[in-house]
Amino acid sequence: MKRPSSSATSDPEFRTAPHSESAEALLQNLGVTKNHGLSATEAAGKLERFGSNALVRQLTRPAWRSFLAQFSSVVIWLLAAAAAVSAITGSLVESLAIVIVLLINAIIGFAIEWQSGRALEALRHSSRTTARVRRDGRDRTIDASELVVGDVILLTAGDHVPADSRLLEIANLRVDESSLTGESTPVDKSVTPVPERTPLAERISMAFLGTHVVAGHALAVVTGTGGNTEIGKVGRLLEQASDQKTPLERRLADLGKRLVYLVLGISLVVLVAGFVRGDDPWLVTKISISLAVAAVPEGLPAVTTLILALGVLRMARASAIVRHLAAVETLGSTTVICTDKTGTLTENRMTVREVFLSDGRSVDLAAESAGAGERLDPDDDAHLTRLLLVAVLCSEATFHAPENEFFGDPTETALLAIASDLGVDVERSRKLNRKISEIPFEAATKKMTAVFEMDNSTCRAMMKGAPSVVLEACDRYLDDTGIAEPLGRTKRESFRQINDVLAAKGLRILAFADKVCDIESAGSDADSDFTFLGFVGMTDPPRPEVPDAIRRAKDAGIRVVMLTGDQLVTARAIARELHLSSDNDISALHSRDLTDVDAPKVAELARTADVFARVTPEDKLRIVRALQNAGEIVAVTGDGVNDAPALKQADIGIAMGMRGTEVAKESADIVLTDDNFSTIVHAVEGGRTIYANIIKFVHLMFSHNLGEILVIFVAIIVGLPLPLFPLQILWINLVTDIFPAFALAVEPATKHTMLRRPRSPGESFLSLRFMFLIAWQGAMLAAITLAAYVWALNEYGEGSHARTVALFALIGVQIGHLFNCRSRTRSAFHAFFSNPFIFVSVAIVVALQAYAVIDPFLSNILQLDKPNARDYIVLGIATALPLAVVEISKVFGHRAVSPVNN
Repeated sequence: MKRPSSSATSDPEFRTAPHSESAEALLQNLGVTKNHGLSATEAAGKLERFGSNALVRQLTRPAWRSFLAQFSSVVIWLLAAAAAVSAITGSLVESLAIVIVLLINAIIGFAIEWQSGRALEALRHSSRTTARVRRDGRDRTIDASELVVGDVILLTAGDHVPADSRLLEIANLRVDESSLTGESTPVDKSVTPVPERTPLAERISMAFLGTHVVAGHALAVVTGTGGNTEIGKVGRLLEQASDQKTPLERRLADLGKRLVYLVLGISLVVLVAGFVRGDDPWLVTKISISLAVAAVPEGLPAVTTLILALGVLRMARASAIVRHLAAVETLGSTTVICTDKTGTLTENRMTVREVFLSDGRSVDLAAESAGAGERLDPDDDAHLTRLLLVAVLCSEATFHAPENEFFGDPTETALLAIASDLGVDVERSRKLNRKISEIPFEAATKKMTAVFEMDNSTCRAMMKGAPSVVLEACDRYLDDTGIAEPLGRTKRESFRQINDVLAAKGLRILAFADKVCDIESAGSDADSDFTFLGFVGMTDPPRPEVPDAIRRAKDAGIRVVMLTGDQLVTARAIARELHLSSDNDISALHSRDLTDVDAPKVAELARTADVFARVTPEDKLRIVRALQNAGEIVAVTGDGVNDAPALKQADIGIAMGMRGTEVAKESADIVLTDDNFSTIVHAVEGGRTIYANIIKFVHLMFSHNLGEILVIFVAIIVGLPLPLFPLQILWINLVTDIFPAFALAVEPATKHTMLRRPRSPGESFLSLRFMFLIAWQGAMLAAITLAAYVWALNEYGEGSHARTVALFALIGVQIGHLFNCRSRTRSAFHAFFSNPFIFVSVAIVVALQAYAVIDPFLSNILQLDKPNARDYIVLGIATALPLAVVEISKVFGHRAVSPVNN
């Protein structure tokens, strides 16, 4: 959506809120009539003055900025500094090699994010809104962006409301406002003004941008466009929500800072020691560069990016579009999932769940579909047939027999669907019963009445609506003998109690009644003398896969909190059905419980409550912020405009791609193309696997790099010749870090992945225990390499051959250590062949070393000699030793660490 021109100002403000003013007064203030509308000249002038009816889209990051953003980490800066120092000191080859690594990393990250952006752009352009407007007394269709305040528009079933509008005339108008308010059931509209301070979800005299008409038709006048709509106000909340750094980004930043200290410390020690001993300054500088290159993990950015990119590809195959690479791993850190209800946890379609007949019989259709309970059969049940006939005939929903499809208001289509499922021929029933008259459903009356001809002299009036209204119109009820008995006070009260019981289950209740009447007097007594037939309870059913997904989330230590605009009783019932609480004792709060409550108290409530009902966008934002301030890693799911601020504020925002609004998609980090909650839980497992693989890679890289540092440092301290040159170290890091790390990136998940507790948000990559592990294993690798180097010095003396043995020995110990890094607790031989890429990477490393010796150009740059048979024996021993030593340590230490935490 484009931004209004710079000359545009805000839409004119009204003296009183449009929803609280009569339609006639509002039209007079706007200077328009509903039959003529604005003139084309007036509309063009307003469009030029106030701007188009378009929301200001969040500015997308230009391609060049996205590319530069790939160079924003401390590790990248450290590598760039090493490249600069190498260039200044004349080591141009080392400098060029580091620059190439940086570019590869940036290209991979940029390509993935660019592709995700293109996928979202395709989703964005898949829909376009038009509007039917009355101008100069003529009705025409225009692009919705051309609407202005004062335009008279026409709405009918299936239309998207193109702007905030005051209703002027309506006929059975019902509007789905779930994307704006979170209310799961359509709202019955009226032209009657409501008080100015009426909550948004109860402004029945208005239709809002971003909602859509599910039944009826209306004439309305536009009262707000673009940023002055209710959706536009939510957009301003987005400006208050801050983009959050992901846990991975925070951990990498922490790691980068530690590396800076390490490199500076090592370089300073070597420089001081060299100058104290009186060594050549250039030699001391060269040694310092060697240590700096050994300390900096050149492959860390590229491999981390690759691991995340592989996660992105896996998630794309699992129906998710990832907008930011680091978001993949963030899901694995999640401690709380704040989810909306409608369409995410539920199917976003009304379904009949329970039928109660006035003779006292009832059936739970959910239990019936599962094979339990007694089935009601209309063919053998005149009472049920009579009720279902009212549901079929007293309805404006349409039915297409060949496709067995229903269209119209979700409540009415649900009634047609259950009637059809129970054996009623909907099409035939409607053909056999000719409609004489109809009083459509209105919000004020809360009922619909229709009259059908039975024969030449009689007809049948049918009514459906709110239980209290229908019961008020009844003076009889149908008993178990099929006779209409008087509806006395006691029986009437018992029916009211049954209605309360059904409502407590979170069901939306409709009552049904009919009566036989004369054709001449059919319309004279439309509100009395009916026979009560029974209730039908319906709800938006949970998605079948959600309960298992919630159970898996709980097993993984993740709390699921429902944030919904629905009524408290409905939300609690759905939460209980989904087993949102472990003991199914649902803790549910109303949004008013958050009034005048400070952030710590909000966080306390959010940590204990399973459900927040009737929440506004501001409430969602407060809940998410409070949880984050309390140290939680928060994922938020949503599809509506009302979800957008919370999606942006969250550590990980997850929007629904099929029914989600553009505002929600642009505010999110991940867009689900299947709108499936279980996809989120699968993604959490994928994120945890990705993090585990990153840890394996960090284990590999840091123990390798520490080994390299100690090889050089110890050699200098004890007076040995420099065992490795800077370019040789860079070659080792690129060859034996990157390819094995690629293999570790696709290590499969373990069976314990979703049994671990979420990682602490403040947890560093390098815990004390992990650092100790890296320290002794790095020292072991250095000791084996130095032993091989000392042997080579004794055999061949100082020179390129001894350094070749040192280089090959270091590569050998690192190959052996690769198998150790697959698990810190399990034997390297456990599921040894589960990841064939490990063996492919080893083959590549060996082949590259062989090529480095054979190729004259490369061997000359790296200053390598060809090893002989005795060298290969020593190198074979060096390769096997790390594996043997670590396997022995695992045997003695396997009880100290639970495999669940591995």
